Amino acid sequence: MAPPTKADATATNTLSDGPAETNDIIVTALKRPQALKDVPASVTILPADLLRRLNAQDFSRVADSVPGLAFATTGPGNSQYIIRGIGGVGFVQSPTTGVYLDETPLQTRALRGFSQPDPQLFDVARVEVLRGPQGVLFGSSSMGGLVRIVTNQPDATKIAALSQASVATVTDGGTSWDAKAMLNLPIAADTLALRISGGFVRQGGWIDDLRPTTGDLTENAGTSAVRKDVNWTRTGTVRAALRWNATPTLTITPSLIWQDAYSNADRPHSDVTFGKRARLKARYADTYAKDRFAIGSLLIENRFDALGGFTVSSNSSWLDRRNRLSFDVTGFDSPIVEDIVGPGPGGKLFPTPLKDFGRTKQFTQEVRAVSDGPGRLQYVFGALYRDLHQDSGRTITVADLFGVTAPLPLGASSPAVIQDTTVRFRESEIAAFGELTYAVVPKVKVAAGARVFAYRQREASRRYGIGGVAGGDLAYDYDERNRENGVTPRFTLSYEPSRAATLYASYSQGFRTGGVNAPVTDDICSAAERRAAGIPDVPPPYDSDRTDNYEIGAKTSLWGGRVRINGAAYAIDWKDYQQAFQTACGINNATTISFTVNAGRVRSRGGELEVSVSPVRGLDLHAGGSFTDATYRNDVPNLLLPVGSRVLDVPRWLWNVRGEYETALTEGLTGTLFAAARHVGGSNSGFGEGEVLPRPAYTLVDASAGVTMRGGLGVDLFVTNLFDAVPVFGQEFTTSPGNTTATSYFSYLVGPPRTIGIRLTKAL
Repeated sequence: MAPPTKADATATNTLSDGPAETNDIIVTALKRPQALKDVPASVTILPADLLRRLNAQDFSRVADSVPGLAFATTGPGNSQYIIRGIGGVGFVQSPTTGVYLDETPLQTRALRGFSQPDPQLFDVARVEVLRGPQGVLFGSSSMGGLVRIVTNQPDATKIAALSQASVATVTDGGTSWDAKAMLNLPIAADTLALRISGGFVRQGGWIDDLRPTTGDLTENAGTSAVRKDVNWTRTGTVRAALRWNATPTLTITPSLIWQDAYSNADRPHSDVTFGKRARLKARYADTYAKDRFAIGSLLIENRFDALGGFTVSSNSSWLDRRNRLSFDVTGFDSPIVEDIVGPGPGGKLFPTPLKDFGRTKQFTQEVRAVSDGPGRLQYVFGALYRDLHQDSGRTITVADLFGVTAPLPLGASSPAVIQDTTVRFRESEIAAFGELTYAVVPKVKVAAGARVFAYRQREASRRYGIGGVAGGDLAYDYDERNRENGVTPRFTLSYEPSRAATLYASYSQGFRTGGVNAPVTDDICSAAERRAAGIPDVPPPYDSDRTDNYEIGAKTSLWGGRVRINGAAYAIDWKDYQQAFQTACGINNATTISFTVNAGRVRSRGGELEVSVSPVRGLDLHAGGSFTDATYRNDVPNLLLPVGSRVLDVPRWLWNVRGEYETALTEGLTGTLFAAARHVGGSNSGFGEGEVLPRPAYTLVDASAGVTMRGGLGVDLFVTNLFDAVPVFGQEFTTSPGNTTATSYFSYLVGPPRTIGIRLTKAL
């Protein structure tokens, strides 16, 4: 088995010399196998070979190369994807974009500091991105679209193996390296096979930590107190799948994935005080982020010949995820300690680390029947049960009192506690869904589908103030319930004038579940402050929100399949959207208050276009772009945004271009050149926790050159972020304006600098 090449990756935008009819990739984006050109929806496919050339360890590395998809991130395990302007950053809201690993949904209600997991993209067949609401087939939290990671499955017909290793140097940073391997082993010929893959990835850091002690953030600049490249990360992954063809029609596939990620800094912060290119931050305490998850699934598929042929699938999946996050809030919470014990010696600030923890357990059971015969009527029918358990909490302590004895209640525990919160959340959902597609005439198809759903929620939370549990300062203790049911429809009309073109028009709907809010108590914000800010003592529950998507699109194939043009235009109305209401109060405005409200309406208008050309053998060219005009249709007072303002973290323009040339150099030696560029337009960031801050445009360029030798050995030289741009993914508060000498109390969240490396690949 030779290493994968572009000729092997018959994905969108990658063609060989044959006609289009024989080179379309089969996708399962709509829960049944279809040729990409026949899918009446806006879809982008990122094949395995492209992911490798873009050095994509996880999807967040390449999300901005997909037209119509924006993303915001605060670090490992907390990337939030926004498709067609439908999205926003919230602490505990459900996401607006679904993320699936094969048949397993990964999206759950976001915890503080963490959203859905980011699986490593090794030994995957492709990533499918569906734009537009997918509420009928995929349910809650796919109201903007869906990202589906499709892994390679065990093959009982042959032995296969793949190993990969790379090493790279990061500009102004450390060294990155990875080692990965895959083994596909037939146990019984044509009947039983085992596939195991995994690896270890280390991303070198590039942010230096100043580590001040007083309010003067620059006091240690240029000294040995600066810790170099603190934001390094390491990730280990193992995935195993066993595929048993029990009978000619019955296949059983259990699988397991385990991933453990650790970052030596909570976020890739670059303090605005020093400048984003300085790649320098000032923190009073160590920070980190940990994200570990395991996913087990059992997929059973049985094909029946009755009724023209159909397949019944049952997928049982279990997600178990644990998170830990340490964040430095000294600049905000040291004044609280000083108010109790007096100023620190020598002007020192009392270091106060904030620690979040979370545990997510989600069981999902789906059963569906899918037609696979050639008849005029095609269908998908199914039912789903989902059970989500989340336990989370937040503790803020004083790491060092410098020998001062803290009075009660602060001194009731050791280390002294400023705040201690625990939350238990439970959500159960049942749903039934179906979609019928009927060929009215051979070239015209109509489709109609709907999803009927019902969910129940229960949230219990308890918060203690100064001194924590031992101090007995109970701020609140509540237990609330919420429930809702509804129907989500979709209608599609498609016309195929020839095998080289498909035109479609559709209406689709998406939704996500609502929830409840915690009380706002006196220890957080006084009654007078609450009244002045218009904050209720107990914010009411918030309802589910919904998107209505109207779309027209076309997929064309010209010049015998050497030119493909796919495009779509849409209009989306987002009703009762869930918005995080954020403000700050308390001593030195040190406490951030956030709760969720149904804020009003968002309108998004735009379109996507992708063009792929293969003018000569071995040369593939691609260009894609999107325009998104997403605006609030009402005032957003807490963000000081008037009606008509752009939705946060959504750029108007995105574009990408790439080209690849592959040719035989000598007998048994093939050479490949690759280059890609992607541009993300400017937007406003919602990470300011009450401030709307600019998020500048950026352009990233990647390139690689490689050879593949007879026998399966490949060598690639690569560079990512060739021109050493500084992509900014948002900004947020990191210090208090009243307690430091910072020229700015914000930090940029930045992406990796230029990285140059070499990769070796060996396939059998």
